[in-house]
Amino acid sequence: MVYFKTIKVLCPECQTKLKVHHTDIRKVYSLHIGVFNAHRTFLYCPDCNMVYHAEEFEKIAPPYSNVGYDVIVFIGRLIFHEHHTLKETISVLKNRNIDISSSEVAYLAQKFIIYLSILHQESGLRLKMQIQQNGGYIMHVDGTCEGASPHLVSAIDEVSNFVLANVKIPSETKEQVVPFLKEIKEQYSDPLAITSDMGRAFLSAISEVFPDKPNYICHFHFLRDIGKDLLEKEYSIIRNKLRKYGIASQLHYRLRYYFNNKTEDINVTQINDIIETTKHPPVCRKNSRLIKQLCHILLLWALDGKNHGNGFGFPFDRPHGEFYKRLCMLFQKLKSFKKKCSLDKSLSKIIAKIMDDLMPLVNEIECREAFQILIEKEKVFDKLRQALRIALPSTTNGLNDNGEDVEIDTIENNVKDFNEWILHEEYYHKNNDYHKLICQIEKYWDKLFSAPIIISSPDGDSFIQPQRTNNILEQFFRGIRRAHRRTTGNNSMCKKLQSMFADTPLVKNLDNPDYMKVILNGGNSLEEKFAEIDHKKVIAKMKDAGKVESKIPRKIKKFIRKDEVMTKLLYLIAD
Repeated sequence: MVYFKTIKVLCPECQTKLKVHHTDIRKVYSLHIGVFNAHRTFLYCPDCNMVYHAEEFEKIAPPYSNVGYDVIVFIGRLIFHEHHTLKETISVLKNRNIDISSSEVAYLAQKFIIYLSILHQESGLRLKMQIQQNGGYIMHVDGTCEGASPHLVSAIDEVSNFVLANVKIPSETKEQVVPFLKEIKEQYSDPLAITSDMGRAFLSAISEVFPDKPNYICHFHFLRDIGKDLLEKEYSIIRNKLRKYGIASQLHYRLRYYFNNKTEDINVTQINDIIETTKHPPVCRKNSRLIKQLCHILLLWALDGKNHGNGFGFPFDRPHGEFYKRLCMLFQKLKSFKKKCSLDKSLSKIIAKIMDDLMPLVNEIECREAFQILIEKEKVFDKLRQALRIALPSTTNGLNDNGEDVEIDTIENNVKDFNEWILHEEYYHKNNDYHKLICQIEKYWDKLFSAPIIISSPDGDSFIQPQRTNNILEQFFRGIRRAHRRTTGNNSMCKKLQSMFADTPLVKNLDNPDYMKVILNGGNSLEEKFAEIDHKKVIAKMKDAGKVESKIPRKIKKFIRKDEVMTKLLYLIAD
């Protein structure tokens, strides 16, 4: 039993001596004590009728709760910061003599986000002052969704790396994004610049809310969209033909049936010796065993074409095109091997079967023509990648690639040279797809090339070059997805985005020392600051956060999913 009583002896209003109003006992969970009984004594003023609570206890646990602020913060950090599952969190709490249910842990984790959201909001003025001391902010804004989930939209400052604001909206439209940007403008004033993807909703909303501020688009998104427009037609033909003929599954079957998937039968040393020999002798006709090994390794090489790429995704990586190219080369080599091993009927039969599998695809005229056009377009697209110095074929950073550290003037001149080059190419005048490519470049020219921005701070003026990509947010959203997979084992984020509170991404700020210094404002810990928050705000925020605008009420959902009822309803309102 731990006793708590107000430190007041006299009424602050009328100086009357306080008397005991009532006492109670509450079971409380706290990290530094564990489970204890709190005996609280409430005093009151007989003249004013004011009741006074025990101040020390109010710093330990919220009203109407038997779980301390330190436990709420501990749970929040475990789940959102260290990505523990509910089961792991419960286990850690039990080791600290705190035994609470999984539903209570989930509820307290949500409560942590609500407290953090309110603290972030109440620290708005100090955050604004910190941003102004940094010389301003460069805002990156983007959204993520999956399936029928609402869109989670976040804004991050490139200079301070603060998560500024978050919102969940039913759909990514200008009408939904504009209020979000206006709130940011009201809170932090105008940014120095804005970086976004090429979505119409964001571009339109930014031009309306920040009409005089430079808006730059992500070079990676620009290249990806322009590449899809240029390559998709021919690439989809090849992809569909590969699916139609089922080449991959057929070759895997041949590997199992004829080679038993035994890669240990391949004598890599012998094949290396043949490759490295200075005379490059042709494969001996009588060496059927070696030819069979070469057939095996060529099959593996062709199938590995489906894994070709650097992790950028289409159109930067084109695995189906590479797979088709390797299949055509495989067919030609097998034709040559068939002549060499005509005396070995067993091996000749194996080669003939594989060639029969490949022949319908190799002889497909539409696919062959599409591949020739694709090769031509790939040359143009890769040249544009070189000009923009981003997502280059030689890099291995994948989606984390921020582009080469090159002056923006150099990149702009490179793109000008690219435009000059393609205009003088013969195929430019034969295919309208190249005309569209040039039009896209000209349309977004002013949003692609940003001059360095002057940052004025107490340390003096400095120049900052806005990031050429929106990777700061792309990596941020990928981090949320990885954390979700870690805690649930589920790859789909649809239900998570429907149920999570919009301000959950604010947890990322807890890693930022400057942010923590601002929101603590001289305090020692988050739990200390949480104790200062009005509990009524927490209750109101919990109710608002639980509302999902696009969610159908349970009664209506149950009603519309009854086929018989809906059939009768449609019959009643029929013309």
